[in-house]
Amino acid sequence: MEQRIITLAVLSYERAELLKSLLEVEEIECFLENVNLIQGAVSSGVKVKIKENDLDKAMPLLESMMQESSEVEAINKAELPRILLPVDFSDYSQKAADFAFDWAQVLKAEITIFHAYYDPVITAMPFSDGLVYDMNLDEMVRELKEKAQEGMAKMVAYLEKKNQLKENGVVIKSVIVKGVAEEEIVRFSNSYQPFVIIMGTRGLDRKATDLIGSVTSEVIDIAKVPVLAIPEDFDYKGLESLRNVLYVTNFDEADFKAIEILEKVWKPLGVKIICVHVGPSKHSRWDEMMLEGLREHIRKTYQESDVVCDFIDNEDFLVGIERFVQQNKIDCISITTHRRNIIARLLNPSIAKKMLFHSTTPLLVFHA
Repeated sequence: MEQRIITLAVLSYERAELLKSLLEVEEIECFLENVNLIQGAVSSGVKVKIKENDLDKAMPLLESMMQESSEVEAINKAELPRILLPVDFSDYSQKAADFAFDWAQVLKAEITIFHAYYDPVITAMPFSDGLVYDMNLDEMVRELKEKAQEGMAKMVAYLEKKNQLKENGVVIKSVIVKGVAEEEIVRFSNSYQPFVIIMGTRGLDRKATDLIGSVTSEVIDIAKVPVLAIPEDFDYKGLESLRNVLYVTNFDEADFKAIEILEKVWKPLGVKIICVHVGPSKHSRWDEMMLEGLREHIRKTYQESDVVCDFIDNEDFLVGIERFVQQNKIDCISITTHRRNIIARLLNPSIAKKMLFHSTTPLLVFHA
């Protein structure tokens, strides 16, 4: 009787190849499905297929592979608030690092500087079943690793120098891994559990497809914790210059959790939180009731006497936000975004992603 073929896992191409190698070492027959042979390095949703009778032998290997890397396990589980700072050692990464360090000082938080470098060995394009190994790849990987280590050493030294000028030092750690940046950032954050991920983004004069911009937008889409994007063109003059934080509400239950986090992480900085809803000039009675209910919730829960909750009258969401930011000297925009399937993401980029590439104001994104 012919054995039934089942799907053991659905993974990115790189991780599917890794699992396939582990299975073959244990003499478990397997094959990959949905691999794009022309663009194998960027394939996603690759199915790892095995015989049903091999499931018991294969599961321990899958579970072992899915465990977090040794770098993650080595993180000290100190009871401190944590900030994850992914960097690519560019100028805009340094601006994000300055912001993260100053914030950590106020909140007495720990910072982990994170860098993922590209590995051409893992992501080599498969032109046939027999993998042709380029001996030059070893040298390339070594150079990439050394460059990453050199960049990390400089970044750590930069923050440690700032640390020496402060009475209460910040705990600074660093992690370097190889892999696809956005995947590794999210995977690490799931274990590290920071209260926020702080990343830099390119400026308005750059293409939206530039690496750090695309990485930041992907992290915003899939991360489970808030992400603070610091634009390259943001004129950062220290936390003391931050006065007004805007939270854009869509009258969702997620608003309450987002405002709770805002109160915890922004209030120690002495900033004012302004809640607004963007919509046409003719507000419905329901919208007015919802906004008043949010205002009362903030007053009672956080003992805030100076609560600003208002409408932005504009049919165009982005135009309304930009105008309000300029008129009210907003220093940071906060929104809550909902996860969407891949088709929706391709056909209709999220508001967060649009704002990311059309703003010089930091953007803090929460997930419903």
